[in-house]
Amino acid sequence: MPVLTRSLWFFLALSGAGIVLAEQAALPYLPANQFRLADYLPPPPAIDSSLQQSDLKAVLAAQAVRSSAQVSQVQQDDEWEDSVFHFARESLGVGFSVERLPLTRAFFRRAQEDLVQFLMPAKHSYGRPRPYEASALVKPVLPPPEGDSYPSGHSMNGYLNATLLSMALPEKRSELFSRAQINADSRVIAGVHFPSDLEGGKISAAVLAARLLDDPSAAVDFEAVKKEIRGVLASTD
Repeated sequence: MPVLTRSLWFFLALSGAGIVLAEQAALPYLPANQFRLADYLPPPPAIDSSLQQSDLKAVLAAQAVRSSAQVSQVQQDDEWEDSVFHFARESLGVGFSVERLPLTRAFFRRAQEDLVQFLMPAKHSYGRPRPYEASALVKPVLPPPEGDSYPSGHSMNGYLNATLLSMALPEKRSELFSRAQINADSRVIAGVHFPSDLEGGKISAAVLAARLLDDPSAAVDFEAVKKEIRGVLASTD
């Protein structure tokens, strides 16, 4: 018997709107030309500015006290695939899993495609060097990430996860946004971002969340996601 593809498994397992959502998991919701993320962001500090020097000092200060436990954590947080499940596992418990939440997985995969398609042009427009490119004193503990430094994609992804999950589970908002802050800070600890990159990512997440939920298709799918999350977490309490 031939091995079924992941998409076909989704097709067989789901019905109604959920089928469409799962089948299109790799497609962004929004057209690439809908908006420019850079239009919503302040520019990063200029290379020769005092703000840039403060940013670099913060990276070096984090590096000076970096522990092996922190290195292990930032390496785990570096993963992108199905990152929302790693992101929220501690806050939402073992029931919040890939296996139990196929609609949630598909929705967040599509949202992440939107993130990438708007993030990368913004990075390119600013062309900010990474901390280890700006100073040989910075010793990163991760492989060189894709794209330039500003804004931070991991920060954007973490805050996007926190924003959307908080809309589904308002009672978990504080925990989820605390987790987003930890996730963002890990990029400075790792030596691959400046603190101001994280702020750019946070703003970017708010912009994308609003744009996504203004899209009719994404909004319908998100309603299904909220019901799925509530149902699964209630069954595992």
